[in-house]
Amino acid sequence: MADDIASTYGPEPMASLTATAQELVLSGTRGTFRVPRSAVTRLGRGKMYPWFFAALRIHHSVAGYPDALQFKPQPGHWRDVLARLKSLGYPTG
Repeated sequence: MADDIASTYGPEPMASLTATAQELVLSGTRGTFRVPRSAVTRLGRGKMYPWFFAALRIHHSVAGYPDALQFKPQPGHWRDVLARLKSLGYPTG
């Protein structure tokens, strides 16, 4: 998980992403961020920092949250997570 300031780190997964049709919950050592589906503007590929485009980026309109919320699945691929979220009705692109 990463926000505008830093990312989680360590040899074991340090974050989780839980998704329902109503909201995304990104939780880790950087904090817990609840993003209602109505506030998700787009889901897509992460930025270069910190994982060289290997994460899912959550674009949202929640005031007070970092602009860049990213999640890197371990193990797995961000595109697999994106496909699951798309099946729940989240906007992708």
